[in-house]
Amino acid sequence: MKLEGKTVLITGASSGIGRELAVQLAAKNNRLLLIARREDRLRKLVQSLPDNQDHRFYVCDVSVREQVESVCRQITGEGKVIDVLFLNAGMSGKFMADDIDMDKFRQIFEVNFFGAVYFVKYLLTEMLRRNTGTIAVVSSLAGYRGMPKSAPYAASKAALSNFIESLRIDLWKTGIKCVLISPGFVVSEMTAKNRFTMPFMMATDKAVRRIIRGLEKGQPEIYFPLRISILSKISRFLPYNLYARVMQNRRKD
Repeated sequence: MKLEGKTVLITGASSGIGRELAVQLAAKNNRLLLIARREDRLRKLVQSLPDNQDHRFYVCDVSVREQVESVCRQITGEGKVIDVLFLNAGMSGKFMADDIDMDKFRQIFEVNFFGAVYFVKYLLTEMLRRNTGTIAVVSSLAGYRGMPKSAPYAASKAALSNFIESLRIDLWKTGIKCVLISPGFVVSEMTAKNRFTMPFMMATDKAVRRIIRGLEKGQPEIYFPLRISILSKISRFLPYNLYARVMQNRRKD
């Protein structure tokens, strides 16, 4: 698949990977449907893109099912035929085992996991009717195993990774492609808040070029950077107690 001349929906489009996806995909003559909560940023982003395509933006909190349903109905009602869903919206938050903030825990799951599931629910039917399309979810290498002080984030990303894997199985005999994107640390507003060491941090534009290249090659999972990806995959085979001892002091924040 060549990502040129396609209609692409991107959630979390106002910053980070989502914004850079918009910039690079617009340069490849794709028509963009950009979704985020911050209207001012979306408006400025659309105004900065090449005007040779009919780019649109929609203000939506992906964690609110009713808002997602309304936006999806608006998009389908406008006759937009989506070729690629980039379900990228995400958030993180500090976790303390001795003082669990249930509101924050639930919010992280609502954004990272249900924020993707809602769009699949309301847009997959049309894709199936046409028997074509790509669903790409931005998960994380943190979804491979539990991470220190990251229980809600790691758990939500593990759920998202398993969701798209299960969906791929269910849609195997259709024309719908399901792609898992598993980044390590990428420069963004979210990672800028971290106060711990983030090895092999990747520039946003480089990460997005890697994502686009992987999609065009038809890879079922796109993971990067390579070194930390290999370490993350190997960690799944470590004994539980050994893994816990290795990881328990990795973050001091």
